[in-house]
Amino acid sequence: MKRILLTIAAMMLFLSAWCQTDEFTRQQADKLDSVTVKLMNQKRYEDAIKTKERELAILKALYGEKDTTYIKQFAFSAKLYYRNEQPDMAAKIIEQAAQLYADNVSNSDALYAFYLDNLSLYQSSNNEYDKAKENSRKALTIYEKLGQQDFDLAIILMHMAETSHYCGESQEALKYEIRSLNIIKKLCGEHSDEYIGELPFLQKYYQAVNDEKNAQRVGEKIEKLQKEKDDGFVDLPELIEFKSAELCHEHNDDALKCIQYYLTHTIRASQMEQAAQYIMAWSIASGDVNIVIGEEVGSLASSKESMPYLVGFMAAYSYVCLRDNVKDLNEAQLMDVFDILLQFYEPNRFTEQQAHQNTDNK
Repeated sequence: MKRILLTIAAMMLFLSAWCQTDEFTRQQADKLDSVTVKLMNQKRYEDAIKTKERELAILKALYGEKDTTYIKQFAFSAKLYYRNEQPDMAAKIIEQAAQLYADNVSNSDALYAFYLDNLSLYQSSNNEYDKAKENSRKALTIYEKLGQQDFDLAIILMHMAETSHYCGESQEALKYEIRSLNIIKKLCGEHSDEYIGELPFLQKYYQAVNDEKNAQRVGEKIEKLQKEKDDGFVDLPELIEFKSAELCHEHNDDALKCIQYYLTHTIRASQMEQAAQYIMAWSIASGDVNIVIGEEVGSLASSKESMPYLVGFMAAYSYVCLRDNVKDLNEAQLMDVFDILLQFYEPNRFTEQQAHQNTDNK
């Protein structure tokens, strides 16, 4: 009996030690992953590759190569080789990772589509355009079935356009590029770096099909948008009729964009009226904010000159509600509102003083 008890105790001690070793090893892998990211950000790609290989060895020993934890980190290692200007090695690794994922996890979800899209990018960088186009097409087919009109789809369409162009199918490239730009325009706006930065590719594809008229038109559009952007123009959402709190909630991000514009510009800025109308319409109908306007603040609506500051209060109040995900503000949050309003007031007070001085001089 004593011998059996000792044996059980020995087994428990062994299991305890094994668990501690396993936990420590996973912590070690996580630490190596963190170091890899830091090395990558420092552009020390050779060191990052070596560090990632050590992490992969640990993960493979712990979970095996069929586990998603291993596959995701294995796929990430391809990015390191690509940034180290080794697209052939990057393509080889991501192709293996995609196959492992398809065999053991899914061959129809977003992550599998991303792996195929990355494979296409690496193959294209290695001048394997036919293979790249085929993998782009596979990625696009899978992702379109998911029904998501997001930036990831825009990127896949960009790569589909590029591979089509390099395969001598520039008319097809135009079709995919225009679709990509339409998504970017909707998500980011025409004056975003993402939209303006992608337009030269559209121009290139027009030139490839000898459509100089449209190529010139795109070139002029690039110059126009860049100048407007440099002058401070921002893509603000168009005002809609907010018929319900649910509709307002769907447009919280648009409201926040208008709020941030309003609070960071002077009242004489070109798009302040557009932002103000959106803020007022949204905040009145929204169920996510409950703006309490006291008598003192309400008096700002008594004149045209003070009305912008009432809108500023509504904007600041709404900003804090959205920031903290609360409908009603406590005392500390209300103090934040007045701090934001003060920051809005000061540059506007200075601008108004200058305007009055200029009027007096006339």
